[in-house]
Amino acid sequence: MIYIEYGFDLDNNRFGFGRSVEVERADGSEYRTKEKIQPAKKSYYFRLWVGKYVLVISKANGFEIIHKNRNNFKIVFGIKGERSK
Repeated sequence: MIYIEYGFDLDNNRFGFGRSVEVERADGSEYRTKEKIQPAKKSYYFRLWVGKYVLVISKANGFEIIHKNRNNFKIVFGIKGERSK
């Protein structure tokens, strides 16, 4: 699975705003890349992460609140999809 996110994210963007690409492998591990990837079968989401809580709004899963183990702050628009072959 591929996740491409645009927005404010101090974890992955040195100056806050930018683009982040994360690739999830079949074994569950993941890595970040600078590749120009265009995923197939796209779905879109909005993520707001404040403290240890993440609010996600997506067409696929609707509205959900997720609890994380670490604190962060992000406001991103994301595209989720499978890697084109």
